[in-house]
Amino acid sequence: MKPARDLFAKCCFTEAQLGALRTLYYKYFAPNMPTVYTGKATVAIWYPSETWQTGKGKDTNHDNYGFVDPKIGEDPLWEEHFGPLLPFMGKDAVITKMPGNSTMDPHVDRSWRAQAIYFPIEGCTPDCYSEYYDIPKQKTLNRQSTTEFPPPIYQYSIVDNGYLTNVHEWHGVRNTANCERIAFGWNFHPKMKWDYLTCRDKLIELGYVRE
Repeated sequence: MKPARDLFAKCCFTEAQLGALRTLYYKYFAPNMPTVYTGKATVAIWYPSETWQTGKGKDTNHDNYGFVDPKIGEDPLWEEHFGPLLPFMGKDAVITKMPGNSTMDPHVDRSWRAQAIYFPIEGCTPDCYSEYYDIPKQKTLNRQSTTEFPPPIYQYSIVDNGYLTNVHEWHGVRNTANCERIAFGWNFHPKMKWDYLTCRDKLIELGYVRE
């Protein structure tokens, strides 16, 4: 069983940074979010030359809704509030918008997805749990998933700050609250080699995660 430090870490972003992320979300991302929850996350991309086709290309065998808007990256709030972090972050995110009393099944993200920091946007209460599970992984580049929720080995709630999240280990979400929960998963740049501990060390170096 992996220790908690290899799976998740609470960040210490300032209220100004958390507020800036929420402002960016409601300005650019919220208008493009689907209204019906399918149990999957929404992919958002602001690389100028990137494209996204649900069920095709990178999304083959997965069917995740996604959208592309290069103008997102032009907003000065990114540099103003996250300047030192930007060289290590990608221009894409995975957003979980879950209605009350819903779940995201235990899963391991597809291999090409970089590690991510999940920020609380709306409805992130102690009654919405992120979990990790001790389940054997398959050797595959595709997403792995199961509809059964085993007993979690770790459980935490993204309430008052961001969390570095290891997306390449078995994890899931259970929203037991009555309200909708939105979390913004900002992906690291692929040059971070998809390695969780490399990302964790960088966040410690920049002062966003405390040992």
